[in-house]
Amino acid sequence: MVKAKTYFEQIPLEVVKKVAKEDKSNAILCAICVQPVDLKKCKIDEDGDAVHEDCYVTRLSRTPANTAAKQ
Repeated sequence: MVKAKTYFEQIPLEVVKKVAKEDKSNAILCAICVQPVDLKKCKIDEDGDAVHEDCYVTRLSRTPANTAAKQ
């Protein structure tokens, strides 16, 4: 391997993509169902956590309406 020009070792993009597909241990998990979330398709809840759109809609539909907002 050619010596890197910067302090950090440079890794070819193909290698990074392969490792990312194989390694699911650092995947972002849905805050509701705790399943991996595709960051390109996920939504963000009121706490800033990644969630599936379906999980979020289901959770909102089960949450009682805020009574203060009705007054």
